[in-house]
Amino acid sequence: MTAGEQTNTVMAATAQGARSTLSMADLQSWLSAPRLNTYLAACNQDRDLALELYCWNSQLAAAALVDTCHLEVALRNAYDRELSKRFPNWSVDPDSDLFRRTQGHGRAVTKQVELNKGSVAALTAAKRGLGATPNHGKVLAATTFGFWVKLTDRDRTATFWTPMLRRAFHGTPTRGEVHERVARINKFRNRLAHNEPVFSTTSGLHDRLRDIEELFDWVAPSAAAHVRATSTVPSLIAQCPVSGLL
Repeated sequence: MTAGEQTNTVMAATAQGARSTLSMADLQSWLSAPRLNTYLAACNQDRDLALELYCWNSQLAAAALVDTCHLEVALRNAYDRELSKRFPNWSVDPDSDLFRRTQGHGRAVTKQVELNKGSVAALTAAKRGLGATPNHGKVLAATTFGFWVKLTDRDRTATFWTPMLRRAFHGTPTRGEVHERVARINKFRNRLAHNEPVFSTTSGLHDRLRDIEELFDWVAPSAAAHVRATSTVPSLIAQCPVSGLL
């Protein structure tokens, strides 16, 4: 039985009113005392309800991560289409000038150089394990979400946003509107991947889901509509075991 199947089994048992056979010591060993306390606090110290909430949270986080990953694929492909019009195979071409571009003077150029170095380092990391001559598509698939977030940094307005990336979006979102959302979604994605509590105020669940929908609509409206129609996130939110938590 996989870890996911075990979580589903535990959730099904607790949802049916069965008491868990796990002791408090078992739960603390599994989740750690601080993490368990977060769930106990949300459940008025009810151990079984806290376990049910944890298992529900795991399922909701996984579902939200699926939707976020769909957006990530759409975003990186949209960006790549625009970047490749001027810089074909930019991720693997050693002679590409994409990350040598600067414009302006003083602090602006210094910051652009710093960002460019960071992007090159991220691409180098993405290529590890891909062989001596990785192809462009495989490198793109190995990049982190954070790599794409950096491309819309304010200091790259003149070098990336205005000449290229703004064309990746439907409608007329500003660079700031796009960047704010991708930065927030990236942090949210990391919380989901680490199975942090999605009901925590620091995760801003409903706000982040709105960010994902808005950005997806700007990038690929047809795909966004499909993901909305097939997402399991809304039904899982409705199944929250603690009334009024979300």
